Amino acid sequence: MSHLEIINRWPSLGDFASDLGVAYGTAKAMRRRGKVPAEYWCRLVERAREREIDGVHLDVLADAIAREAAE
Repeated sequence: MSHLEIINRWPSLGDFASDLGVAYGTAKAMRRRGKVPAEYWCRLVERAREREIDGVHLDVLADAIAREAAE
């Protein structure tokens, strides 16, 4: 699963931004780049669990970066 696919699991980009504690424009840039910076990963995993969004784990986030680097 890519970071973009993870971002798109949120009900809205506004909800994603709020959950990470970032401005909407910052969340929009993450979506555009298809990357969530590592400093947000723990919060992202926690908020996904709270929202019952399946499949969002630290290893999934790391694997997505590793796959991208290998391409």
